[in-house]
Amino acid sequence: MTDHPYRYIALLRAINVGGHSVIRMSDLRELFESWGLTEVVTYIQSGNILFNSKDGDREHLARFLEKKLESALGYPLRVFVFSRKQLEEAAAQNPFDPERRDKEQHCQLMFLSADPDSSRRAALMAQEGEEYRFSIKEKVLYFAYPREFEGPNRRTINFEKVLGVAGTARTWKVVNKLIELSR
Repeated sequence: MTDHPYRYIALLRAINVGGHSVIRMSDLRELFESWGLTEVVTYIQSGNILFNSKDGDREHLARFLEKKLESALGYPLRVFVFSRKQLEEAAAQNPFDPERRDKEQHCQLMFLSADPDSSRRAALMAQEGEEYRFSIKEKVLYFAYPREFEGPNRRTINFEKVLGVAGTARTWKVVNKLIELSR
């Protein structure tokens, strides 16, 4: 048995997006290892890190990582930490049937820092239509849009502003790959 019995997936918010908060994944790996985390693996350039830890408290671990990252990088980063089971549960609750409908729609999950209040949820749902479909289950926003709306002409929505909570989004395929890598 390992000294680090808990396997986690950390999702860093807003790194390597549009040339802002740029950090190499190899540097992130080294930082996580220097903080005593083991079996550290990164996946693509958007701040997905899998690792083992002795700490069984995800919220405590997320705050620890935020403090360490800010100290190392010089700017604050929001960190969301999940177990494989939590990502599997989030994937299982996706109402948009992304496996079957992948050719026709693009689907993402936005992991939220808190459950948005009912008025904020209603404000988001009021923006639903031909272009976007939404569903919020606990602290996950699921959204899908037809592939015909991909690209620079797609209307963008500042989900964090509308919902009044912080979040970080991942595509359906990335979420599934993170689940696979965490096994």
